[in-house]
Amino acid sequence: MKDRIISLMKRMGMSQKVFAAEICISEGALSSIFSGRTKPTLNTVNNIHERFPEVNMSWLIDGKGEMFSSAAPDAVQNGANEGVSANAAPQMQGIPLQTSFVEQFSGAQQAASSASFPATETKSFDKPMRRIAEIRVFYDDGTFETFPAKQ
Repeated sequence: MKDRIISLMKRMGMSQKVFAAEICISEGALSSIFSGRTKPTLNTVNNIHERFPEVNMSWLIDGKGEMFSSAAPDAVQNGANEGVSANAAPQMQGIPLQTSFVEQFSGAQQAASSASFPATETKSFDKPMRRIAEIRVFYDDGTFETFPAKQ
């Protein structure tokens, strides 16, 4: 399955960092999958399916069929991309433009901020500067020492 995830990532024209962010996993987790140290979890597969619904899950899980399902958007099947120039990278041709997770999140944030919620005030409290009163050092034999701070 890791090879198919790599193929999908390359086909979408994404770096490992961007792809990990898009499917909501850490770069380290994706790196572990790619190196073979770990196998993709069900959560990872679900995240890929939610983020890229046009991907054929039989292909992703079992390697059966084509990369994109027959229910994929017309842009994938017809190879037509609106807004993509003829000089676009070959791996991007025929793939619908995807909005990133960050763009989706910021759009949702803007929608929420424009909703009719009552305005809230942020209050700040000035805290007095704290000073160290004492330092305690615990030893492995169960003893400790206390060092008072010099004033």
